[in-house]
Amino acid sequence: MIGEVAAVISALKALNDGINTIREAGKNASGLSAIVGKWADSQEKYNEVEKAKAGKMSYKEALAMESAKRQLINFDRQLKDICLMQGQGDLYTSIKTRMEESRLAHEKEVARLKIRRREFKKNASLIAGLFFVWAFGMAVIFIIVKFTI
Repeated sequence: MIGEVAAVISALKALNDGINTIREAGKNASGLSAIVGKWADSQEKYNEVEKAKAGKMSYKEALAMESAKRQLINFDRQLKDICLMQGQGDLYTSIKTRMEESRLAHEKEVARLKIRRREFKKNASLIAGLFFVWAFGMAVIFIIVKFTI
C-alpha cells in the first residue's frame, strides 16, 4: 500500500523538477508539453491510488495522499503562471477543461466505490448476525431435543 503512495510522491517530485527546469530555461514549448505530460501522469497515479484505496487507507497513507493533493494544486497554479508568461493562456484553459471532465468522472467513480464498500460491510455484518442467530437457534433446538429424549 505504501509503495503506491510513494509512486505518487515520486511522480510529483519529477513534475516539480520539470517545472523548475522550465522556469530556469524560459520559453520552451517542448518543455511545457513534457511538464503537462508529467502533471497528467502524476494526477492519474493519484487518482488510481485514491480509487484503489478509497475508504481503506491507513492514517500515514491518508496524510501522504493529502500532501500529494496539495502539491498537485500548487503545480496547477505554477502551470497557469508558466502558460500565462509564455502567452499560452488558451492552452491552460483547454488543459483545465479536459482535466475537469476527467476529475468529475473520477469523483463519481470514487463515490461509487465508497458506497459499494459501505454496502458490502453492511451486508457482511447482516450475514454474520443471521449466522449467529441461526447457530444459536440450532444450539437451543439441539439442547431441547437432547434433554427431552
